[in-house]
Amino acid sequence: METKGTILIGEDERTARVSLAELLESRGYRVVQAEDGPQALTALVQRNLDAGLLDVRMPGLDGLAILKRARESGIDVPVIVMTAHGDSGTVIEAMRLGAYDYIAKPVDFDQLVLQLDRAVSGRKMSREVSQKPNQTIAAAQPAIIGYSPAMQHVYKLIGQVARTDATVLVRGESGTGKELVVNAVHHNSTRAKGPLVKVNCAAIPESLLESELFGHEKGAFTNAMLRRIGRFEEANGGTLFLDEIGELAPILQSKLLRAIQERTIERLGSGTPIRVDLRLITATSRDLEKAVSEGQFREDLYYRLNVVVIELPPMRERRQDIPALVEHFLRRGGRNVSMSPAALNLLCDYQWPGNVRELENTVERAAVLAKSGIVDAQDIQLRSVSRAEADWTDQIPLTHGWKTNLALAEKAMIVRALRMAAGNKSKAAEILAIHRRLVYEKMREYEINENSAES
Repeated sequence: METKGTILIGEDERTARVSLAELLESRGYRVVQAEDGPQALTALVQRNLDAGLLDVRMPGLDGLAILKRARESGIDVPVIVMTAHGDSGTVIEAMRLGAYDYIAKPVDFDQLVLQLDRAVSGRKMSREVSQKPNQTIAAAQPAIIGYSPAMQHVYKLIGQVARTDATVLVRGESGTGKELVVNAVHHNSTRAKGPLVKVNCAAIPESLLESELFGHEKGAFTNAMLRRIGRFEEANGGTLFLDEIGELAPILQSKLLRAIQERTIERLGSGTPIRVDLRLITATSRDLEKAVSEGQFREDLYYRLNVVVIELPPMRERRQDIPALVEHFLRRGGRNVSMSPAALNLLCDYQWPGNVRELENTVERAAVLAKSGIVDAQDIQLRSVSRAEADWTDQIPLTHGWKTNLALAEKAMIVRALRMAAGNKSKAAEILAIHRRLVYEKMREYEINENSAES
């Protein structure tokens, strides 16, 4: 019987190594075993392998070091990395170094075999040798905390896209940590030694944003006393991050599209094109597809930005990460504070509409209020919702039709948030985890005036 291929298993724990070998042999693979790092590296270099399975922590040489040396030597064997310590730095570094995939321990055998089958099949279909990297960038350790499957997927994407210059769109609700993803992509890329320039498109007035992005010549407009370099030029050789891209005005959408397509910009008051070499990353908490369908966002620009999408999950979909996040926030700044099980359970049961940012603020506030260095349940201050507010949907008749009911529900949410924020639109936006500008738009759309919000 012809074997499906030859697999290297680099695992220092004998029981786990033998079990994996027996499993793979039963699925038609020939197996080469290595009990430490040097043996695994030798096998990768000298044996004719179809795929490798490496544990991160091995004596003599760890899995990532083996992977790095193999890639630097031009060895293109697909390698799957496995470890029980799936922190963001490890996963991102593994994918950046060219790992085929990452598997968390305890290993899901069905998933492992499926990934190995794909890796071996892909290698047999294409024997193209990968180019040897011309430089090695030390991986930064981004402050992204989480071990949930959803976050492991994010880490993989970061590691894969960091090796390229592809345009990246980071999506997610407000407070999910989009800027941390941007930092990780930049610092793990070949542009890490270049600048990372950040612009919040929603925080700068429309009248000033064009000059902020593209710069201006002296005398281009009133008070333009000196030539000013724009953010595109500042980011030359590095990465430009445009946050809240969904809030960009139509006229600037057109100019941004041209800059992306032609990789050139013109300062205000100048007709001279300036070549720029940068990697563009954008982020938004807005539904861009809806904005495109409503004519508020250019479809051609959307497709230019939507090349590689990294979607950040909301906190309510990654609650298993809460203990690790809490520990990180408590430990930060050298605090000697711990959290009681009752307090931690309270945090784990909460929905977190403000996502990681709300969790961070809640933990830091509790740490300040804690007595004797222990955060207890009474130190936790969570947003409370009254019974009347919890049942507000009961007041909406179901006979009006789906679209009408959705509009009524949306209006009720805006009004309720404004009341909770005492009419403060910025606070209302924070409660709803949306941008302030959207609150203004919905107030106009549903004719919500100041009086109705305060009543």
